Amino acid sequence: MARRRWSVVAAAAVLVVLLVGGRWLALETAERAWAAGVPAGSVYLDARALARVVRLAILLLAVAWGTIHVYFVYRVIGSVQMPRRLGNLEIVEAVPQRVLLAVTLASGLLFGIGLSWGTGDWWRQAALATAPPQFGISDPVLGKDLGYYVGELPWAQTRQSFALLAAATATVVVALLYMGIGSLRFSRGRPVASQHARGHLGVLLACVAMALAWGAWLDPAEVVAGLHGVVDRALLNVRLPGAPVVAVLAVAAALASLAWGWRDRTGFLGGTWGALLLALVGVYGLLPAIARGAAGGRRTRADRGLDPPYPAQRAQFERLAFGADGGSLERRAPPEFAGVDQALGALPQWDAGRVAMVVGRTSQLGPRATVAGVALAASPDGAPLPTVPARRRWIVAPAPDDSSLLLLQPQPAWDDVHRGAWAHTGPPLAAQETDTGLALEPLVEAPAETWFGPGFGQFVIADTAGREGRVLRAAGIPLEGRWRRLALAWVLQSPELARAGTRGWLLLWRRDVTERLSRLAPFAEFDRPAPVLARGGALWWLAYGYVESDAFPLARPITWQDRPVGFRRAGLLGGVNAATGETRLWFAPGTDSLTSAWARLFAPLVQPLDSLPAGLRAQLPYPRGAFRLAAAALERLEGDSLGWAPRPSDPFDLVAPDPDGGAHLTRWTAQGFESNATTEKRFEALLAGTVTPLGRRLYLWRPMRREPRPPDVLGAADTKPGVLRLWPAGGELLATQAQFAQAIDTDGAPPPRLLRVYLSLGNRRGVGPTPLAALRNMLSTPGAPADTTLRGRWREAQRLAAAADAALAAGDLERFAALYRRLSELLKLAHSP
Repeated sequence: MARRRWSVVAAAAVLVVLLVGGRWLALETAERAWAAGVPAGSVYLDARALARVVRLAILLLAVAWGTIHVYFVYRVIGSVQMPRRLGNLEIVEAVPQRVLLAVTLASGLLFGIGLSWGTGDWWRQAALATAPPQFGISDPVLGKDLGYYVGELPWAQTRQSFALLAAATATVVVALLYMGIGSLRFSRGRPVASQHARGHLGVLLACVAMALAWGAWLDPAEVVAGLHGVVDRALLNVRLPGAPVVAVLAVAAALASLAWGWRDRTGFLGGTWGALLLALVGVYGLLPAIARGAAGGRRTRADRGLDPPYPAQRAQFERLAFGADGGSLERRAPPEFAGVDQALGALPQWDAGRVAMVVGRTSQLGPRATVAGVALAASPDGAPLPTVPARRRWIVAPAPDDSSLLLLQPQPAWDDVHRGAWAHTGPPLAAQETDTGLALEPLVEAPAETWFGPGFGQFVIADTAGREGRVLRAAGIPLEGRWRRLALAWVLQSPELARAGTRGWLLLWRRDVTERLSRLAPFAEFDRPAPVLARGGALWWLAYGYVESDAFPLARPITWQDRPVGFRRAGLLGGVNAATGETRLWFAPGTDSLTSAWARLFAPLVQPLDSLPAGLRAQLPYPRGAFRLAAAALERLEGDSLGWAPRPSDPFDLVAPDPDGGAHLTRWTAQGFESNATTEKRFEALLAGTVTPLGRRLYLWRPMRREPRPPDVLGAADTKPGVLRLWPAGGELLATQAQFAQAIDTDGAPPPRLLRVYLSLGNRRGVGPTPLAALRNMLSTPGAPADTTLRGRWREAQRLAAAADAALAAGDLERFAALYRRLSELLKLAHSP
């Protein structure tokens, strides 16, 4: 019976090993096959190996740490007796030593797994610390290079926190175990322990104290880096001189703990640990708060001595941390159009979301496709400035509509999804803005089929004998060899890949752009890809990759996606060819030192910017995430005491003249700001960014004279305002905003339709069904007010009624008739749909 039981256990163990080991081997085979189809695939495999080694090392260290300490407790236990009932008799049975040992080893294993949980990304910090970036700039407090705070400090802080957690948890667990077996108790507040338990706990307490001393040694750098809150004089005046005191007391507590474990000197132990705890609470918590509050009643921050320390360096570091440094920022207006009519010919009235809604409700993309991405088209190299509204064009790229697969009845066959009509989509489209809406037309020279892009979530197979197989050969995985096909079928949970009919075909795996780029560069976070048509008709998906750090000296963090970041720059540019799957990573224009450090570690993965395919360099958009961060930093640095508020709330895209004077249009991203005054809001500044052959450039335009605030355009149940776009024209602020006939987004609702365009230039206003009609209205008469709020309409109606009454009283019937017509148009506009 016992032999059969052990045979079953052994068979189950062998089965588990085969399943786990086989799964691991299959995954490794699949990863190596995929890496063979991407550039620098060996770098990807090396990064995976490094991550696995670091995770395994941390796990083994944690398991060994926990097992050793639990085993020390096990050595003290003589025997454990468990009560047991036999009928009416209760007997006591001793637990076998091998069972106790097994429980000890299992406890150590569980302790180590729990301690190492969540350490999967530590390998990135460890790798960066071996070759930290060098900024060539030192902080004014500690004199360290800025690269220390983003490269070495995070790994040091992680190790210190791990050491403190390991020592503290082991101390608590061991103390509870010793108390459970009676080797540790407290008498009159003093610990009384056996010699073995006292020595063990003394060593653990010394480890806790040394971990606290390590933290005190790192604390000045953490304070300067902003890891303990925004850097102010209270932190610098209290925590920096207080950290050595904490470190000295921690070392004294460690020595006292060892002395207690060796000689049982309890009084010295309590005194040193009490002083250490008081120092921790005082230096890290109470004293900085007292330093801020003691001067809180004084009248000014300068009187308190708590004004921001090193204001010039703080501003410099914040600009550097968020991409608004002086090397790329110009304090002047961006290049203007030759005239307002030319500006209206280039400034789009639609936005990407509404273009996607219109195209998605047509049959142009096909019955099984949806919109993968929409981007404003820039003019090719050498294209002249428009004289008619012909440059307001959008590129719309399709993707398979995988979300509708679950709704189909009956479900499509495996071949249809992974090899047939669902495997790819048709060519991208061009959406041209016209006076009547959007005109959809195919893009000239664009690829007839697209296989890669956002939303391409299914793997597909392609016949190597066909045309698509020849095009996709470089990015595909050849289904050759019995084990490779079996491994891929196991990993992808698709037994059809292992059948004989797929031998020699190509497997296209991980076709989503963001997933593809993130696996190659795990140290970066990529934004949403945008479609760009290169010279020759190649469709590329481009996405900027961001590197970041929680710490950066003196810089105040900015909230990004609900988390504070101290440093974030767009240093990478990733690209995936939609037709061939070719995947590349380049240095982004205006790259930073942190990205360069990562590129050295992952060489030769990241290529120079000069190796971009022809025609892409001139069409690069400004990184939207980087622009948001730069705008947030400048809003904080440039605003007055009342502060600035962004208007519109999100950056907008447009095409405008080349900043270097070229005869072609360039892609721009811009953001307006207005004052936060509650009485009268006014336009304050315009931030515009573009990418040039020399790098990224930002323009901050603050008009010399006071510019009126562009009026609001509101919506209703069946109307919605479009995107407000601002641009300088003749030294004045040109603002244009569309209003759309758009019902609540429900099934069966008609697509959005351009209803009217509101235009303002300085103090002049115009409105019309098209941009040129609004311009004619603005140049002829003031027309209906562009301020569509109820208050604005009421004020204008009152003014017109008073003027008409005065004209009638004066007998000027011609002027009365003109004013009456304008009042009628205003009231009609107020009630028009």
